[in-house]
Amino acid sequence: MQTSLWEEALVEEVIYLIAHLAHAEQHMMELEGETKLEDLVVYIDELRNRRKRVGDLLFSILEISGEGGGEFRSRVESLWCVLKHLSMALVHCDESAEKVIRRMDCAVAQGRDEEAEKLREKLKDLYDLRQSLRNSIRDMLFQVSKKLTKVQAVRCREDLCLLQGEENEA
Repeated sequence: MQTSLWEEALVEEVIYLIAHLAHAEQHMMELEGETKLEDLVVYIDELRNRRKRVGDLLFSILEISGEGGGEFRSRVESLWCVLKHLSMALVHCDESAEKVIRRMDCAVAQGRDEEAEKLREKLKDLYDLRQSLRNSIRDMLFQVSKKLTKVQAVRCREDLCLLQGEENEA
């Protein structure tokens, strides 16, 4: 499938947006677990709902649609989960590379050339991993997703739990 550069760039930014929202959600859950501040649950749910809205935006950009979910995860729900986790892996890969760069810079500054060279190799491996993650995301979005249209909903189980809670409140 041929896609425009604009569409690919927009989709890449939306993937990062999903990842950062999921990452913020993860940190908020860690904070809630450490502090036992139940007030934070509202913010966690808000972040999850924002992430879901961004997922809906992504799927609308790519014209992926579905119907309400059933008892088991649909193919599109599985795609959503894969994309969510791959996007988070991409962000963690970037953060890992930043940490390796800092250690490498320190080693260079202190004249530890052998250590700096080992860190350069690790950084190269991280960049290779990053590129493979980006390629996987691109394939999922621009090739695999087109084969999954007209199946059930676009949410993973944890997101569906929120939807059921919202239905029960109504």
